[in-house]
Amino acid sequence: MLPLSIFGLGKLGCTMLACFAHKGWQVIGVDILQDSVDKINNGISPIYEPQVDDLIKANRSRISATTDALQAAKNTSVSFIIVPTPSTKDGSFSLDYVEKAAVQIGTAIKEKDSYHLVVVTSTVMPGHTVRIIQTLEALSGKKCGDDFGVCYNPDFIALGTVVHDFMNPDMVLIGESDVNAGRMLAGIHLKLVDNTPEIHRMSLHNAELAKIGLNAFLTMKITYANIIGEICENMPTGDADLVLGAIGADKRVGKKFLKAGLAATGPCLPRDSQAFRQAADAYRVTHVYSTLTDIINRYQKNRIAQLLVYALGGDTTLSILGLTYKKDVNVLDESVPMEVIRILSKIGITIKVYDPAGMPAAKKEFKNSFTVVFAESIEDCLKSTKVCFIATPWDQFKVLTLQDFRKSMIEDPIIFDAWGIYRGTEIEAVLSYHRVGKAVN
Repeated sequence: MLPLSIFGLGKLGCTMLACFAHKGWQVIGVDILQDSVDKINNGISPIYEPQVDDLIKANRSRISATTDALQAAKNTSVSFIIVPTPSTKDGSFSLDYVEKAAVQIGTAIKEKDSYHLVVVTSTVMPGHTVRIIQTLEALSGKKCGDDFGVCYNPDFIALGTVVHDFMNPDMVLIGESDVNAGRMLAGIHLKLVDNTPEIHRMSLHNAELAKIGLNAFLTMKITYANIIGEICENMPTGDADLVLGAIGADKRVGKKFLKAGLAATGPCLPRDSQAFRQAADAYRVTHVYSTLTDIINRYQKNRIAQLLVYALGGDTTLSILGLTYKKDVNVLDESVPMEVIRILSKIGITIKVYDPAGMPAAKKEFKNSFTVVFAESIEDCLKSTKVCFIATPWDQFKVLTLQDFRKSMIEDPIIFDAWGIYRGTEIEAVLSYHRVGKAVN
């Protein structure tokens, strides 16, 4: 197998490194952070993601990491670029970090006699990968399609299940500079995966649009589900779980991402939706869907905060279980629970919070806050509060019993459940229980 280099050792980069090594490739990780490099060379994952640490430990003989990007590219045949592409003010993506990686790879290609494949995995705007090709050609003095190839190969993973998703994708999307580059990358994926995904090969521009277009669609689907949820809350016997379950049973719609809860959240969906709107604007296409999605998402965050204030009924202390945007991650980017806390803090409500993984980052953000109290445990978080908001469906919260709430909270506690994790349990039947998307009858 051809040796690989991976530029960027964040959550996806580290996972790619671990998975490729697990399947037999020699892999060199590249990052500007010496701490991340040292940890990987010592068999330790620098990121929080299930299974990655075990895979790195088990495959240390095939893994190395360095800050020397030039040597990494020289000593490998395929380079994956998975560095940040931060959103700009207009909603598009910055290409700065990808360009820096391309400069290093292009300089290395200049000194190589053998063919090199460059794979851009970072999410970019339509037209961006062509700019990377121009950088590579200018620095190497060589021609794309002859001396090297370039592909755009974005991920379709979810944090918390990245290892599984990376090796069991629904489909592999490849934008290719030329047929040979695309065929080479497709062959790599076929050796990597544990399933038999569809492989979609196309031009670079088409693949770039497909990536942000897919995430923009998922964001709209979530927004639609939340509209159904709010209707159900105000409708006699309304129950969004039942309504959306029926809608999602139609194969033309599908059940995934069709659940009333919090707004579209996390580090990918909201920003990709904004980028999709920017791409439409760039190609002079009238488009309102992403704009409306953003408006409804902002409304949903404020609506949840208002519902909690109403449930408090004049009380000024609330407990919130969950800070991360989803379970099994430590990421707070675009987290709805965090935004709800910010809204409630501004109106003087004291919020006691607990999360299995998100506390360190949250403490940094709210270090000067007098209204956010960080609990040491679930029990400590619930203690002496009247209302509890279940904001993230961590497994530790799902196993809580009626007694767990009653022994810690004030008499006749109110449970506000964003995800329906207590549906059908004694908690729903006995406590004052509110499920987002369900009428209180």
